[in-house]
Amino acid sequence: MRIISDFKDYYDSALSFGADPNLLYVRKQEQFEYEKRDSPFEERKARLPRRLDEILRVPLELVAQLPHEIAQPANRYHYNWPDIPITVKLIGFCGFLFPAIEIDGKVFLSSEEVASGLPNAYLKQFNLDQEELERLLAMKHRRHRRWFGTPAALTHDEWATCAAGIAGKRFDDVFIQLGMPTFKVEYVAENKRLSVDRIRCTLNPYLKAEHFQRIKGPAETFQEISMYLGNQLARQPDPISTVSDEIMRDEKGFDEWSFRRHKEEDKKFRKRRQ
Repeated sequence: MRIISDFKDYYDSALSFGADPNLLYVRKQEQFEYEKRDSPFEERKARLPRRLDEILRVPLELVAQLPHEIAQPANRYHYNWPDIPITVKLIGFCGFLFPAIEIDGKVFLSSEEVASGLPNAYLKQFNLDQEELERLLAMKHRRHRRWFGTPAALTHDEWATCAAGIAGKRFDDVFIQLGMPTFKVEYVAENKRLSVDRIRCTLNPYLKAEHFQRIKGPAETFQEISMYLGNQLARQPDPISTVSDEIMRDEKGFDEWSFRRHKEEDKKFRKRRQ
């Protein structure tokens, strides 16, 4: 596989082991972002070019269902909601979707990594520390929602449930319609009162920034992209015709003397007759 791109990714190093010159990956990155509105009128408006609203409909619905708020019990009936900005995302790779969480510019592939991965200096502004945040994430059997129709609060159980519903399922139709092996959709939640959430879509994303090398190594990533381009994303050539030349000639309106000169028209033959 040959790669044409204006940026380098972690799996590009596998090119040193050889590449199939017949496979070409044009890795052009494009990003689109819009505000997430809940009114029916806004939902009907196309916000992405080239039919991307329709093509990415399923991933966009799934990413909006991922838990993206942390709830802190105030008492038996009420909860406080620390205003921690949380971005949840789905990384599309060769037919599969991989969920991830981003907080303070750090990407976590599991909720189990969040508390230990955020410094206390950052959490202090939300009146939290690593120990308290881990306690909130570890709470069991709590499906409290801030309002009806929103995802449950972010806990280990909720994240594991959502991830299990996505893991192992194939979404090849999305990749085939996009015509590319990688993409990313993100739900950017400010989690502040009266804030507006945003949706971000990236085609051919920079996988190293998503810590994707922790899921698949450079050689494996390179090989899977090559295989996906050569199979699911391969453009089928026109079938080779099995019709004989004679039948094809007759179908075009010609006969056996077409493009041939008759003996009587030959100059040497006419000279001999004289």
